Amino acid sequence: MIAGAAPRAAAAADGDGALRRRLRVYGAAILGAGLISAAIAYRLAKPDDERLLEAQLNNTKRYEYQMEVMGGKANILAAEMKDWFGGLWRGRGLARTLAFLSVGGSLACFYVAHRLDPGLRRPGPLPAAPPLAGARPAGRKLPDR
Repeated sequence: MIAGAAPRAAAAADGDGALRRRLRVYGAAILGAGLISAAIAYRLAKPDDERLLEAQLNNTKRYEYQMEVMGGKANILAAEMKDWFGGLWRGRGLARTLAFLSVGGSLACFYVAHRLDPGLRRPGPLPAAPPLAGARPAGRKLPDR
């Protein structure tokens, strides 16, 4: 055995443990801060009366026909996507977006911390794959015909 290999392995395990703890703390902080800010944004959001009126004006048959004449079906789809994406950053849509992003970010931190767990690592090299059915052994030549 190489002298000093055990202390290095122990130091690496301690470093992984500290990293796992930090990732879990970061995940909890992201989750807490995100959900609190989402709750505040939801509570302070004003009713979407203006947006509803604008949506009603823009969803008439005449408006859709004009949009289709100017740019085709792709223009209508692009306008709908723009309205949807813009709605994510206003009012209660912002609160839902913040909650979703904070839960996703914290789950990512928790997942990475879980994957760093030394109990999940396999000791030694990976086992060799079994040979395929009908495969010839290495070094053996095919018969001449």
